[in-house]
Amino acid sequence: MSPFFNWNEILKDMDPGSTLPAGMSRRGITLGEVMLGLHEALPNLKGTPHRHPSSQITYMLKGKMRVSIDGEERVLSPGEFAYIPSNTLHGIESLDEYVLVLDIFSPPRADIQERLKELGNKANPV
Repeated sequence: MSPFFNWNEILKDMDPGSTLPAGMSRRGITLGEVMLGLHEALPNLKGTPHRHPSSQITYMLKGKMRVSIDGEERVLSPGEFAYIPSNTLHGIESLDEYVLVLDIFSPPRADIQERLKELGNKANPV
């Protein structure tokens, strides 16, 4: 596998499910002990607060998004990021504009890895 990647060549998941709310898409990849998720959210999307065993860094690329972490809230703008420790309750809300976020998970989230595997099988049926 090449050490260089292009987001446009990574499958985009747009189907709502247990790891992806309606109105959001994800391109995801696991590289060693780190998972990257490039998430897009439509305006006025409110995700269900959740927790997972992976630590997470959420880095804002475009738009503004309200992030809640363990009861503390802040609106993040491009260039800002948040750290979410493992098993910490957190949630997001896009405001009145399109949002593009890079999420970094360590270790990789098993539930998202399973979804990425499922997507890969759909794109490359045997």
